[in-house]
Amino acid sequence: MKAGETRTLVKDNTFQKNQKRYFWGKKGEKVKIISISGNAVIYQNEKGKMFPCNIKDLE
Repeated sequence: MKAGETRTLVKDNTFQKNQKRYFWGKKGEKVKIISISGNAVIYQNEKGKMFPCNIKDLE
């Protein structure tokens, strides 16, 4: 996996804070890899917003 590649999310990418759940990405969404650091990945969705996720969550 390299920066600039397009991958698909294998599961929903969510964040939970104070009993509230935020959905950053949906399962099956195609995303572009921006950077990789260890097991963490920063990706950009189709709308141009960037979010972190685990490298295992990408196909």
